[in-house]
Amino acid sequence: MTPSKAELEAKAKHFANTVFVIGAGVLMFAASLSQPLALAWLGPVIGEHITFIAATIGIFLLAANRPRFALFAIDRQCKKYGHALSDETTVCSRCYQTISTSPD
Repeated sequence: MTPSKAELEAKAKHFANTVFVIGAGVLMFAASLSQPLALAWLGPVIGEHITFIAATIGIFLLAANRPRFALFAIDRQCKKYGHALSDETTVCSRCYQTISTSPD
């Protein structure tokens, strides 16, 4: 049975939020692990903060790409459950892709 559109959208939002939270945690953990190495290479002035600045920029990039993660999840759901086409159009109502109905 195919879940409703609202359930699929909720799952896509949950996927995007999960990717963001786990990705942000991994970036901060990697920054804390690499800080001693940066201190040794760059000195205490730059090395103390550069890893966390890079991780923060990475988190901003993750936040900017959250809609892309949700669209990826919706696209994956459409492939799993089949596209939801209406009678008068060839556009999927979940992922908004144009689906060709002609046999190739």
